Amino acid sequence: MRVLRLHGPKDLRMHEEPIPEPGRGEVRLKITSVGVCASDLHYYRDGRIGTTLIAEPLVIGHEAAAVVDAIGEGVTSHKIGDRVALEPTNACGECMFCKAGHFNVCPNVEFFGTPPQDGCLREYITWPAELAIKVPDSMTDDEAAIIEPLAVGVHAVRLADLEGGETVAVLGAGAIGLSVIQAAKVGGAKRIIVSEPVAARRELALKLGATEAIDPSTSSDIEEFKKLTDGIGPDVVYECIGEDGASYLASQIVRILGKIVVVGIPDEDVYTFHASPSRRKEMTVIFCRRSNDAAETSIEWVTSGKADAKSMATHRFPLEDAAKAMEFAMAKKDGVIRAIIAVS
Repeated sequence: MRVLRLHGPKDLRMHEEPIPEPGRGEVRLKITSVGVCASDLHYYRDGRIGTTLIAEPLVIGHEAAAVVDAIGEGVTSHKIGDRVALEPTNACGECMFCKAGHFNVCPNVEFFGTPPQDGCLREYITWPAELAIKVPDSMTDDEAAIIEPLAVGVHAVRLADLEGGETVAVLGAGAIGLSVIQAAKVGGAKRIIVSEPVAARRELALKLGATEAIDPSTSSDIEEFKKLTDGIGPDVVYECIGEDGASYLASQIVRILGKIVVVGIPDEDVYTFHASPSRRKEMTVIFCRRSNDAAETSIEWVTSGKADAKSMATHRFPLEDAAKAMEFAMAKKDGVIRAIIAVS
């Protein structure tokens, strides 16, 4: 089978490797579509995310759709030909965090495309059957690949525990920011104000549930948020940019006793908050780690029309052009939200 491995920064090489056999409790999956996530771009560009380094050639990619190709011993929940979205988090299930339902922060977790666990830019994988979640025939492969980032948005909004009627700010309208916007809308937010410099992304944000959009390249985020909230500030700020300084901005615009949910991953592995206003506001900061038991909810939302995954899967590339997809996504060309790599 074809396997694309990242040997170092911007060094993707195609390999021919044996097709794996599923073990007990596993299914073998033929990968169809894989979304290019910001974390994939960190590995591709820098060979690392924070202190996590690529020491051996790694298969990246964790936002994936697939078809069940073979059944391992003891699996009765799936059959060959089932179409699935993949839950990329394989938690141990035994630690104190797993037993409390916090699978996403399991210290023993295996996560696709994170060293040493290979990801999905390969034709076949084996994975626990319970983590291959069936999708309806009405859902395309590309939509199924978007289920994972949508689940991150669902989890991020759950962390803020919205009661309904809030004014929410979303910094950044990439796939994660757009997922947060849709989840906040379902969660009952009254106003959703997005800040995004790319015009096509602002337009899509408004289509998917944002009530107002700010272009930070032409005006001050701080002044615009003050103006739009009568000087009070948003109740909840979702930081989805993943750029240095975004958390600092969030701490400046959030209201007194407000909440910040940090979802983005900064290049320098440092989050900075403006100390004086942060302390005076007694604000709450919540860090979002991937998603947690939100994939089924995301599938239901897409199936029922509560969320739109199709509009986020904007561009497709064959596996051989994965490097082009990465470069395209990093440059944010042509209104790209999620570049999808068609593996099979």
